[in-house]
Amino acid sequence: MPNTKLLKKCPCCSGKIFSACCHPFLNGESLPTVAVQLMRSRYSAYSLTHIEYIQQTMCGKAAEGYDAKEAKQWAQQAIWCGLNVINSGKQNAESDKDEVEFIARYILENELHIIHEKSQFQKIAGKWFYISGELIPHKPIALAANSQCPCGSRKKYAQCCGEKHKNVGA
Repeated sequence: MPNTKLLKKCPCCSGKIFSACCHPFLNGESLPTVAVQLMRSRYSAYSLTHIEYIQQTMCGKAAEGYDAKEAKQWAQQAIWCGLNVINSGKQNAESDKDEVEFIARYILENELHIIHEKSQFQKIAGKWFYISGELIPHKPIALAANSQCPCGSRKKYAQCCGEKHKNVGA
């Protein structure tokens, strides 16, 4: 029987199915060939609480002081709403440095949080790593029960991710 999770759309919002997008990276079947693939797979890893992958794909400044236990708790509590790639970088497999700009959205404690970052990536010995990022600050947005859910479902927040929020950590 096929794993239905693999047949669903990828959490990274590429529009591809998970098995043909980020899954091969997360399970070690293949490596991202360009920085934007690594960035998308890291978003998927956070949304699926695959913190080991996050640790394996960071080095330098990004890895300094990284607390895997804290990151796992945060990722488990968050309801991941989507990813928008603003600038996908060079997308050149021959390049060894690249920058990707993205906006990731998640809900935590009935507030929409936005991570808008210009991320720096470097290829070391044929493998891409996240090395640092410049955050563009955003204030959390309180979500009312009757507001439209930020996940894009077109449902009211209370009947969509607000309902999921009640079950997080339960």
